[in-house]
Amino acid sequence: MRSLILPLVILGLPLAEIASFVIVGREVGLLMTLLLVFLSGAVGIALLRIQGFEVFRRVQESARAGRDPGREVLEGALVFVAAILLIVPGFISDIIGLILFLPPVRRAIATFLQTRMTIVTAGTGFYRSGPGGREGRAGPRVIDLDEDEFSREKKDDDGSPPTNRISR
Repeated sequence: MRSLILPLVILGLPLAEIASFVIVGREVGLLMTLLLVFLSGAVGIALLRIQGFEVFRRVQESARAGRDPGREVLEGALVFVAAILLIVPGFISDIIGLILFLPPVRRAIATFLQTRMTIVTAGTGFYRSGPGGREGRAGPRVIDLDEDEFSREKKDDDGSPPTNRISR
């Protein structure tokens, strides 16, 4: 029985989308139907851009704080799926995509998926607990500079800076 569900969905969804085109086209006309399809694609691209940057920011914040960003990555994947559903022509996929863009729905689906799968993320470094229980990066602080952002000045024999400075 379970093996029959996926093929039925794969075959049934395009048929349902075609039927929805016919029904909407009959009610509002061909031009309005085409405009709705175009607008849903544009909305999908806009929402992907807006929500995608927000999810990306949350992933970065989690990584900086030393927390596992797995949940945010999963929500980002759901935003991507929702945008694809909006971009692909079809009213049923548009409705599913819009529902998936709602943050409470996305969080609920992410929670459900997290209970069903293991999400493995690579660490961003070694972290240790510092004073006051805060987590911080272990080891010395590294500042990355380009060649034109620093200079090495040699001191004269008396310890003062050189009088004739040669730059590279």
